[in-house]
Amino acid sequence: MDDAAQLLLIASSKMQRTPAFERAVSLAEACHCGLRIVAVDYIRVLEVLGFFNRDILATLRDSYLSTHRRWLEDEAAYERKRGLDCSVHVLWSDQVADEIRNCLASMQPAMLIKDVHRESVLKRVFSTPLDWHLLQGCQCPVQLVTPSHHALPRKIVAAVNLYRAEDADLRLNDAILLEATELGRQTGARVHALYVYDWSAIYAAGMPRLGMPIESGFEEALSDAHEEAFVRLCESHGIDDRHRHFLTGTPISTINGFARQNDVDLLVVGTLPRHNLTRIMGNTAEVLLGHAPCSVLIVKARDRAEDV
Repeated sequence: MDDAAQLLLIASSKMQRTPAFERAVSLAEACHCGLRIVAVDYIRVLEVLGFFNRDILATLRDSYLSTHRRWLEDEAAYERKRGLDCSVHVLWSDQVADEIRNCLASMQPAMLIKDVHRESVLKRVFSTPLDWHLLQGCQCPVQLVTPSHHALPRKIVAAVNLYRAEDADLRLNDAILLEATELGRQTGARVHALYVYDWSAIYAAGMPRLGMPIESGFEEALSDAHEEAFVRLCESHGIDDRHRHFLTGTPISTINGFARQNDVDLLVVGTLPRHNLTRIMGNTAEVLLGHAPCSVLIVKARDRAEDV
């Protein structure tokens, strides 16, 4: 991130310094960039009361916004005294995703940061959580923060996918590693690269056609080819062999297990548009967002036009 870059924090409606708040402040300081704090408030109970008396609604709404704004301004003033370029914007709306998208369009931040919002599986069937709305419409990296002992990440794991060799997938792997290594450089975190080779998925995708057996040695040769591609990718981004992890298994459980066993602070994954819908590493990242034992940073591949 350059000196002109800005981070956008989506503040909690609760008047407290959440994990995302602490992460955003610490990242802005480490990366020497500005911090823009946006809070979108909406209390449905007040709207119900206002249905019977609009004057009461306006009074209660203004009082709540004033209190929240004052609290955030006090926190921002404290950070300004410590040298951080920090501003606050508080508004009232039930269209939270639309308001945030407007902020993204006007501010063009280097990263959006917010506390992770987890929905029950049943509720997710009927409604799309705010986090997924943001992932679909946000072009900058999105960091969803979970509670942590560290304001700044100390161990970052970039999870790449070498299952396909299409140009967009290759550029996405580069984007994941670029974001992870740059963040590691600015924060002093150790950066690891992880690839989970899932032979069962390859087999199920149709390797044996019409019941034809797989030739002897094919599985081993394919695994070797994937590992060689992973080594080349890591070498191109300066990831040494001590920080490369080529594992075999199912991606979701293996990534989660690795993150949990190794005290990972931040998992970096990627997203690609598929048939006009955002698909994130297939269904892997969707499950990771709901169950990952650490914060998750989602990046998108750079558009081909941006590379020119």
